[in-house]
Amino acid sequence: MRIFDIIRMALRNLFRSKVRTTLTVLGIVIGTTAIIIMLSLGIAMNVSYQEQMSKMGSMNAITVYPNWEQQVRPKKGEEWVEPKVSQEVLDQIKLIPNVTAVSPFYSTSVKMEIGKYLGYVQVIGIEPSAMPDLNYNVSQGRLLTDDDTMQIVFGFNMKNQFYNPKSRNSYRGYGYSEEEKDFDFLEDKIQMTFDMSYGEKYPGMPVNNKKPKLYKVEGVGILEDGSWETAYQAYMNIDQLRELDQEYKDSMLSPEEKKAKKKKKEEEIGYQEAKVIVNEIKNVIEVQEQIKALGVNAYSMAEQLEQADKTQGVMQGVLGGIGAISLLVAAIGIANTMIMAIYERTREIGIMKVIGARLKDIKRMFLYEASMIGLIGGIIGIGVSYGISYLLNTVGVQFLGGMGMGMGGGETKLSIIPLWLVALGMVFSAVIGLVSGFFPARKATKLSALSAIHTE
Repeated sequence: MRIFDIIRMALRNLFRSKVRTTLTVLGIVIGTTAIIIMLSLGIAMNVSYQEQMSKMGSMNAITVYPNWEQQVRPKKGEEWVEPKVSQEVLDQIKLIPNVTAVSPFYSTSVKMEIGKYLGYVQVIGIEPSAMPDLNYNVSQGRLLTDDDTMQIVFGFNMKNQFYNPKSRNSYRGYGYSEEEKDFDFLEDKIQMTFDMSYGEKYPGMPVNNKKPKLYKVEGVGILEDGSWETAYQAYMNIDQLRELDQEYKDSMLSPEEKKAKKKKKEEEIGYQEAKVIVNEIKNVIEVQEQIKALGVNAYSMAEQLEQADKTQGVMQGVLGGIGAISLLVAAIGIANTMIMAIYERTREIGIMKVIGARLKDIKRMFLYEASMIGLIGGIIGIGVSYGISYLLNTVGVQFLGGMGMGMGGGETKLSIIPLWLVALGMVFSAVIGLVSGFFPARKATKLSALSAIHTE
């Protein structure tokens, strides 16, 4: 028999018992929908977590900081020395394969004045050439260059750090103010000082008789929104910032302390933090282990994401297992339908054998019927899955947002169905039908032709 004849006979037999075929297909629809939706929930959770992680910093970045566990306790009479990441270690990190950039960070707090506004600002010293590698992009202006000294790039939300000290509604102290500010970082005159008492007086503030030294700085860029790590910080050339900060600290020393400092050996340059950029995310963990082998600590978002992926994998396995149970029940339904079809068509099978139909053609006919049930159910199940996914991503998100569960935002999704999951659903449902029909088809080929013909 030609294959098209077998397919035509299989379709005709399916539509012979419409109610039974419909119920069997419905079982496949429910099973396919269950497994796709369950897996889509796990995929959406994983994507959402990755998006949240990316907002906290670059996935290709590794943060390097001192190893406090290896710090030796000072002996009696000795001065405690704060552990740092040495320049020597940073030079060794640069030689590690797959490392594209290394930049030390130097952090200090300053006070800035823009017109009538004051602001407590955390300034990060950074090597300007490393900013593009750290995925720092500006929404206005430009990034720092190696020639910049008193130039500053501000975080996207830095305006909230400024307040009007003469305003009654303005917050005084570290934090932020969301009132409207009529100044521009890139256009207005900016003054910076390391003296935190500058520009305001209120009860309890320590009296400083020294006139604070003010530095004129220039705002050259504002970073774009997207990362919590950079939103409330300002960035400056690391060498210039270290020099200014050290100058201020030296000015606060007494004559005796200055003398004692001159007698001391010049300390090795060290940093409290550094950023390492790796060429690809897949190489981050390997580079991180090599950095730790140098005697410092290292942390990366990729490490946390890897741990989260393992947890998400277990969760997706559980959700997929729940859906698979529904599909297993549907497979039993297909097997039952095909066995019932054999009993109803025993005489027909006998006649086919007598007139010379090959056993493999009879077997194919039943296998095609079973696989068609699975494929049709799978296609309908995929359509239903997309409908449920749409409802979850619209009505479900709004409902959970209304319940105060933090599901607001147009980009939030509870269910994501990628194309590979669609293809997997179709193939899986067809295979389930094929496997379910194997034993009934085998049973049909083993029927005796003579006894089958005499069956009423």
